[in-house]
Amino acid sequence: MTDPDAYLRAWEPDNVIRFPRDQWMREFAAPAGAYPEVDFLPIEMSVVYTAYLTGRFELYSTLNLGGEDGLRLKVIGAVPADRDNMLFCLDTATGRVLLLGVAQGTLELVNSTFKALTEFLYHFARFVDADSGTAGRPLRAKALRSSLNAIDPAALADRGSWWSITLMQLEGSLKGG
Repeated sequence: MTDPDAYLRAWEPDNVIRFPRDQWMREFAAPAGAYPEVDFLPIEMSVVYTAYLTGRFELYSTLNLGGEDGLRLKVIGAVPADRDNMLFCLDTATGRVLLLGVAQGTLELVNSTFKALTEFLYHFARFVDADSGTAGRPLRAKALRSSLNAIDPAALADRGSWWSITLMQLEGSLKGG
């Protein structure tokens, strides 16, 4: 996906926040292809993502795990229901997006690239905009899964991953969806 206007329509112009894409591409080792073509993110995305952080972590702050030679992460968002504990982080060396469970010290792959995360959020926003209720949701969620799998199969490879569980709830195969 390369059309910034499509992202803005899906996320709404008043619901985006810029990030320093060009600066990060110069400063970090992650390959250029790992970055989205746009330099903005949604602020609020239903139950799957928020850039609005209120706790001890700030948006775009740096976390160094394992000392100087360890993992260097940039906080790029959070899970809305647990924004102080479940952080979406960009691995500055690889371009992967990881979910950091602060309390437990866990790391989980969310997307293989930052670009894939933005594409997932774009498709999820379109899914939410077209949602007309629970009757057709499971079938539409399966179609969404297929689209997302074509973008980043690694994000859905583990049944216990963030995106897999989110999609299972929409498909009605988990309680709470």
